[in-house]
Amino acid sequence: MPMHSPFTVNWDEDQRVLVDGLARSRTAPLRRSQRAQVSLAASDGASNAAIARTYRLHVDTIRRWRKRFHRGESPH
Repeated sequence: MPMHSPFTVNWDEDQRVLVDGLARSRTAPLRRSQRAQVSLAASDGASNAAIARTYRLHVDTIRRWRKRFHRGESPH
C-alpha cells in the first residue's frame, strides 16, 4: 500500500488558474514552471514518488516543495 503525504495541497479556483498558467508557460524559468507542475500534481493527489518519477526529480525535493505548498506558499 503506497504511503500518502500528510501535507495536502489545495488551491482555490483563482490560485489554480494562476498556477496552471505558470505550469504551461514557455517563457517562465524552468524551475518555476516545474514547481508549478509539481504543485498541480500534488493537488490532484499524486504521491511524492510518482511526481518524482514523472518530473525526474529527487523525492526529497518533492517532499520539501509539497510542505511549502501545504503552508500556502505559491510556486512562483
